[in-house]
Amino acid sequence: MRKHRLFYILLAMIACLVVLNGRLFWIQVAASRNWSEHGVDLVENSVIQREKGIVLDSGRGDFYDSHGVALTGKELQVLTVFPFPNSENSKNHFPENNAHASERIAAILHRSEQEWVRFAASLKSPEVWKESGKPVELNEQQIAQIRELNLPQLAVTKLKQRYGESQLASHVIGYIGQNPERITRQFTDQFHRGELQLTSKIGGAGLEKAFEPWLQGIGATTLSLFTDAAKKPLSGLDARTVAPNNAYYPLKFITTLDASIQKRVEQAMRKLQIEEGAAVVLDATNADVLAMASQPGFNPEHIDLANGTWTNKALKAMAPGSIFKTVTAAAALDEHAARAGEKFHCDGEYGKYGLTCWNKEGHGTLTLEEGYAQSCNIVFATIAERLGGVQLEDYAARLGLGVNVGWTGDFMQLRDFQEWDSEEKGQVFAAGTRKEDGGVKAQSSIGQRDVQVTPLQAANLVVTLLNQGDVKAPRIVKEVRYQNGRLLEALKPKEVGGLPGRISAGTAKRLLSWMEDVVDHGTGKALQQTKWAVAGKSGTAQVTDAHGNKLVNQWFIGYGPVPKPRYAVAVLVQNVPESDKNKSIPLFREVMDSIAAHQW
Repeated sequence: MRKHRLFYILLAMIACLVVLNGRLFWIQVAASRNWSEHGVDLVENSVIQREKGIVLDSGRGDFYDSHGVALTGKELQVLTVFPFPNSENSKNHFPENNAHASERIAAILHRSEQEWVRFAASLKSPEVWKESGKPVELNEQQIAQIRELNLPQLAVTKLKQRYGESQLASHVIGYIGQNPERITRQFTDQFHRGELQLTSKIGGAGLEKAFEPWLQGIGATTLSLFTDAAKKPLSGLDARTVAPNNAYYPLKFITTLDASIQKRVEQAMRKLQIEEGAAVVLDATNADVLAMASQPGFNPEHIDLANGTWTNKALKAMAPGSIFKTVTAAAALDEHAARAGEKFHCDGEYGKYGLTCWNKEGHGTLTLEEGYAQSCNIVFATIAERLGGVQLEDYAARLGLGVNVGWTGDFMQLRDFQEWDSEEKGQVFAAGTRKEDGGVKAQSSIGQRDVQVTPLQAANLVVTLLNQGDVKAPRIVKEVRYQNGRLLEALKPKEVGGLPGRISAGTAKRLLSWMEDVVDHGTGKALQQTKWAVAGKSGTAQVTDAHGNKLVNQWFIGYGPVPKPRYAVAVLVQNVPESDKNKSIPLFREVMDSIAAHQW
């Protein structure tokens, strides 16, 4: 009988152990897979209960200039503060050996003790110490003093700041922001796998948008403080950094930009108080973008989608004015509609189509090359009527106008990947226009009526001439590398495909010499005193704003130094009152001089 009782007691104990083990299995395995009654991950939430953390690095890839200078992802040494126990009276809840810690922390941060106590008492979750809403970068002395306090609620950490206070090349890089609709539409798989949430920030413009799928990292770096139920730090855990252990990610995107030149171009636009416009500097040999600036500026951390300041004007098509005469001249020379040295007469009016010359008194008798140097409307209207409208459009394409010129090609197993976000291709004629109408051709030949060109195309036109008619495709990202520096993918220089042909090398050479004449004795004489010899073409396009006000777009395109061209530049000062002085030529000079000073 006694043996039977022992057997039943042992059986009951075994049954209890089975139940307990089953329950433990449920909590550790089943519950961690959202199989609980309410679909809650109990294991994860048990960790959350005792872990208070802050994201130090989102894990997103960064952009660099061609020399390895970081354009995004600056690391700041900052103070991370965790909620104090009984934070409503945090001043009195430091360890006994740190009774005056509040006073000491305030002194280290150069703030009042009351301000520090108020901040510490308000904490519900970990926060970085900020002033005016911006993280405060600590110096070495402050870091040493904070560490001497030996308080588990304080941690000196490296915070990765996506954008700088004055972000370089902000319009090129773009911005990141929340876009739930695009996440569910474009990144469906990542959303369903939980890699992206509706609140995740993704690229909204520029390179951030174009390279979004590869910029996404494999996890954030966080700093966590493990506490008990009373919010006291757990012995042996305290503050701990948790980061993905991967030598390959996040990826590094190496651009063609030169940070030094980019900075100088942006400074030039601010110096001349350019309110609206763009400037582009290309490598004369392969059309790589060395600098690209747009005004008005914007702060990537605070985006106002409505005002459009984030738009990169270097990629937007606008009326080009007389820089388009380069196309008309190329067509005339290659199609033998006019010859170098041929004489024309300008008395200020064309006599039809209501077309006049900018010089109301007229230029008198002048040759074709003089007409280019003086930017005579009458000369080019005369030539245009000898050409067909289709020919004019064809030669524009041969020079990279009216088409997308930005780098497109195979990338990461994708075909026809486009580096440039929202690049416009512009046009010569609007849809439905009678291209062979004399008035249409005359107005279009001087860059008016429906003609539209982007500053990127305008700079690339100069590169095309410098390369004897080869239309290069401007790059902005040239390599993608793993975090350890190993090359993942290279985007090699290439030419624009699908064009109807090319201009002759002889015509390209002649037009370059005519650009020298523009500076020597034409509309660009103000550029004769630059630090190195330059050449180019001016343009002024008449435009009308939404309120009917008459304004102008001021352009200058060109290259330098003339003996051995290294840089092709296009500048645009947009929507300027007709009565204002020309700022495009001073801007071109400022850009070229700043590059010359940098090179010397």
